[in-house]
Amino acid sequence: MSDLPLSKDQLIEEDKKYHTFYNLAIILSFITMIEVVAIFLPFVQGFIFWSLIILSLAKFFAVIFIFMHLVYDKKIYTLLFLAGLVLATGTVIALSLLFSSERVDHDAISWNPTPDLIHSGGDDLSPGQDHPLSGRSVRCMS
Repeated sequence: MSDLPLSKDQLIEEDKKYHTFYNLAIILSFITMIEVVAIFLPFVQGFIFWSLIILSLAKFFAVIFIFMHLVYDKKIYTLLFLAGLVLATGTVIALSLLFSSERVDHDAISWNPTPDLIHSGGDDLSPGQDHPLSGRSVRCMS
């Protein structure tokens, strides 16, 4: 950076950016206040959830485009950022659907032992015998 003084036009431009950042910070604080209050309002849970998602996305894009200066960069950089964002969002959605709770066989992965099995350590079950809770046979590890 040079030590030369800024011209009047450059000072006006910097002053505009400063006020833009300041105003955006106030707006983001206000949106955050709305989000915190919305959690405690007696509305339908789905409405609150989607309201919070929309408000969070608005804050996210405001921070990305203004505070990270994407507004002032070349359009190709903005497009590259958005392409990465779309890929990441698609990956998160795909993994969320793939590992969703409805696809998990909870009976196959959970074991709720009876008190007598806890105290005996399960030693009273022999290979091939059905487990009292799951109905599956016990296998020996060799």
